[in-house]
Amino acid sequence: MNPLAYVTSALRGTPRALREHASNVSSAPCVASGLAMLRTLSKSDAAEAEDNPIFLLSAGWRAGSTLLQRLIMSDPGVLMWGEPYDECGPVQRMAEMLKAFRPGWPPNEYYHSGAKPRSGEWVANYFPDADALRRGHRAFFDAALAQPARQAGARRWGLKEVRLGVEHAHYLRWLYPACKLVFLYRNPLEAYQSYCRFGRNWYDLWPEKPVFTPEAFGRHWRELAAGFLRDAPDLGALVVRYEELVSRSPQLLERIEGRLEVRLDASVLAQKVGSSERGGEHAHISRLEKNLLRKAVSPLAEQLGYQW
Repeated sequence: MNPLAYVTSALRGTPRALREHASNVSSAPCVASGLAMLRTLSKSDAAEAEDNPIFLLSAGWRAGSTLLQRLIMSDPGVLMWGEPYDECGPVQRMAEMLKAFRPGWPPNEYYHSGAKPRSGEWVANYFPDADALRRGHRAFFDAALAQPARQAGARRWGLKEVRLGVEHAHYLRWLYPACKLVFLYRNPLEAYQSYCRFGRNWYDLWPEKPVFTPEAFGRHWRELAAGFLRDAPDLGALVVRYEELVSRSPQLLERIEGRLEVRLDASVLAQKVGSSERGGEHAHISRLEKNLLRKAVSPLAEQLGYQW
């Protein structure tokens, strides 16, 4: 090895390691790609498909997700958790580990073949099969969310979230094939104005992804809303527009009841619970903030009819 190669290897790593790293990064691994790989390795479990929780995912904060959550929970048999352990990011962090699955990893020989290996066999890399991994992921949510809901007397459970994107919806569908998905979005300017009343100090993922600016708020809205609208047909998800929800559209209520298999009490929509006024910043939005938000949500907001 020449002196330059020796120094480079010592400071940066071997040429082979660097090539493999560059290839891995350029492939842009994500939860969706990991799930696609896992689906080729795992088998569907019909017994586990019976549970049909309701997952309400909102395109960011202040989009009416709590109102819709309360409406769905007007069915006495349904309990939906509200952003459970939000700053822990349980769904995001559980789903994140699936990014590593890709062609060639894990090698087939790493997986348990069904028989206990003999002492003389190679076991340094020895994995349960992919179905065991899926059951383990599901067991976490069953224990943390499903069982407490049933102990509270609910026959069905679910959750409302404002941070989860469409790849997390695919992850939840992987865990619960019979789940019901609802995607919600609102005019991003009105949502941002409401958000400012709370002090504008929340996180997408704590502590590394703060949402302190109109640009960050708008980017979060755009990424979530775009994914929801793109993949809703494939996921069989119900898409709800906030403005239609607060208009108390009978047609929307019928769609929600039919798709989610619930019985709703529409009077919930007329009930005010809590207040958005918490002593934070006033809802005055400067021209600069509006411009920054408009740039962040373009062109999707305009395509949906939201202009300012």
